[in-house]
Amino acid sequence: MFRHLAPVTTPLAPALLWRALQPSPSAVAQFCAAFEQYLGDGHCFAVSSGRTAFALLLKSLQATRLDPARREVILPAYTCPALAKVVLDAGLQPCLIDISPTTFAYDNAQLARHLGRQTLAVLLVHPFGIPQAIVPVQILAAKVGAVVIEDAAQSMGAVLDGKPVGVQGDYGLFSLGPGKPLSTGGGGIVCVRDAADVGALAARWQRLPLPTKRASLLAVARMAAFTAAFHPHGWWLATHAGAHRVGENEASWGYAQTGLTPAQASIGLAQLPHLDAYNQQRRAKAEQLIAQLRKFDFVQIPSLDRYVQGVPIYLRLPVIVASHPLREQLFQALWAAGIGVGRMYGRTLAELFPSLDAGPYPGAQTVAQQLLTLPTHHFVTAQDIARIVQIFRDCKVK
Repeated sequence: MFRHLAPVTTPLAPALLWRALQPSPSAVAQFCAAFEQYLGDGHCFAVSSGRTAFALLLKSLQATRLDPARREVILPAYTCPALAKVVLDAGLQPCLIDISPTTFAYDNAQLARHLGRQTLAVLLVHPFGIPQAIVPVQILAAKVGAVVIEDAAQSMGAVLDGKPVGVQGDYGLFSLGPGKPLSTGGGGIVCVRDAADVGALAARWQRLPLPTKRASLLAVARMAAFTAAFHPHGWWLATHAGAHRVGENEASWGYAQTGLTPAQASIGLAQLPHLDAYNQQRRAKAEQLIAQLRKFDFVQIPSLDRYVQGVPIYLRLPVIVASHPLREQLFQALWAAGIGVGRMYGRTLAELFPSLDAGPYPGAQTVAQQLLTLPTHHFVTAQDIARIVQIFRDCKVK
């Protein structure tokens, strides 16, 4: 039977979904407290999505940092397009900076040229569970009075300089959405390090509409649907219905400004103690793939920046191949073999938002055109890894 490898993250048992149907009224507060303890630093607020957390954080920064000249938020030229939409929705201006295809790190020379009194924040993205060097970015941002926001949506549990990602910047963002390291079917968290900022952010969070019982039931229903769809056999049906392309559509970039539901918080509470074990499984499978794929001279696997002492989690394993046609050849072969291979966003932010184009962005363009992402989740078997390696071995390089 045709078998797709789903882009699942955490395994979800029916008992867990049943538990979520009867959540404690204090589940959200309990989950935030447990997550703060897991991070070991900062104060956390949970909302309906990572995008909502980012939007509310930007609004809070605008309200507390009253310099009207600070209208710019710096983003990587290749990242989730919904981030640029959130910045634009806040009435701010995204500024795109190129990245290295070998590490995904910012081009710091370009970053230094664009930073100035107009800069409100620099968003430092840790993509695919790979921690990025934060100290060089902090030094540059501090010179102009800008804040650094760590986007750890894909990297919850990764380690940077001995600490979890998301706690070394001024603020940290985490996602609890489908396909993330810890998924509750939706949800987001912002981590605030400066105690002076907690009160202002708390006031804004407290004004959010409370989730209804209907919202909690819908959250549980989504989790049940994701559990079924993200099983290998269910994923075959889901992909043929186009579920794997949902994030590519602008219609999916929206976000509701509400709090996290108690049902989602209950799922998070149950899964959080197992997060490190889940991540260890991903890392072990990624390392097996890396050991085999690095033998091919047409493959480049992005590595930690030389400034970074870190431990990645490899939510997915990113691979840069030698050309766009080769990427498409490999994608089709892997897909036909039932491997849940991905190409991620496919275009740079400058291509998706032409008004933001102040390029060129050669590094981001390379990633957009030549990136493949390989599954590392708990359904991946030794046979699947062998199949992936064989497809790369059989690839016809022109």
